[in-house]
Amino acid sequence: MNDNNPESPAWRLCGAVLVAASLLFPSGLVRATETLTLLNWEEYLSEAVIERWQAETGVALQQIYFDSGDKRDEILAKPEHRIDLVVAGRISSDRFGSRSLLELISDAELPKLRNVSQRWRDSCGAYSVPYLWGTLGIVYRADRIAEAPQSWAALLQPTKRDEPHIIMMEDHEDILAAPLIYQQRSINTSDNDELRAAFELLQAQSSAVLTYEYAITSLKSQRHLDQADMALAYSGDQQVLNEVEGIEGEPWRYVVPKEGTLLWVDCLSIPANTPNKALAYRFLNFISDPEIAALNAAELGVATPNAAARALLPDAIRQDPSIYPPDEVLERSQVFETRPMEATQTRRRIISALINAHDAR
Repeated sequence: MNDNNPESPAWRLCGAVLVAASLLFPSGLVRATETLTLLNWEEYLSEAVIERWQAETGVALQQIYFDSGDKRDEILAKPEHRIDLVVAGRISSDRFGSRSLLELISDAELPKLRNVSQRWRDSCGAYSVPYLWGTLGIVYRADRIAEAPQSWAALLQPTKRDEPHIIMMEDHEDILAAPLIYQQRSINTSDNDELRAAFELLQAQSSAVLTYEYAITSLKSQRHLDQADMALAYSGDQQVLNEVEGIEGEPWRYVVPKEGTLLWVDCLSIPANTPNKALAYRFLNFISDPEIAALNAAELGVATPNAAARALLPDAIRQDPSIYPPDEVLERSQVFETRPMEATQTRRRIISALINAHDAR
């Protein structure tokens, strides 16, 4: 955990582990005649919230996990998918919504959405509703690294250049955000020279990279547990990493580098072809209830866009700068904007080339 938040939230369920489910393996928490399927990041919905939902509705909640936005989009693009709800950002939700693959959100179905300000609603667009938000930064093991990283250089230009000890990620958007911010470029650039410079920085770093698998996925599977001491990560990830089997204490901590960060907003969308549309709306209304949103945010250690929910959070969470960053950090933050598909394809080719070269060694 962050140095400023040494204690876990009072209502956090000690040792709670998110139930991993797939279409073939139902949750089993309740005997339900109906099931709602959520496409989600791993460890990104509180177990206590799942239990409340199932107890109140009698509807089972199954989850399918992805560990990059690209993999999520691949699933959504398949017409035979059986997804009722999906966690996605504005760019993906707009892209799929414009192709009539996502439901145009009806505010009339969501009375509890009034607790979310228009600023956050605008961040998710017409095809989704705000879920959680945060920053992109560096997680590091304080028991192995004496001083907290201050700059993106610690991750991108490590002193131990030939010793694999860093975990990155394969998401073509977020992995490029780090070098672009470090080089004082826009994270939305379509300039080939700027993208090439970012690629070259990542290429030079690659000998120090253990894997481009998302840190939570990699370490929970016990891969690289003894070698990894730094990773590209999202705010809140340190809390999950500190719960990984084999980790003692809370060595993983999170920092936002001085050059700035990516401010991300995760949203919830309803695929247009779901036969469970009414249930999906019911879940969106449920997760927008201030008490439920506060419980979820507290257990995950991630910021909620729900103003009424934030007021219910313990002081330790509301005052934790790794969760709710100070104004000076927000002022140095960038957000992703919609760009031409050709620019997106260029980014995907860059990351594919980077990972293929790394894996070939």
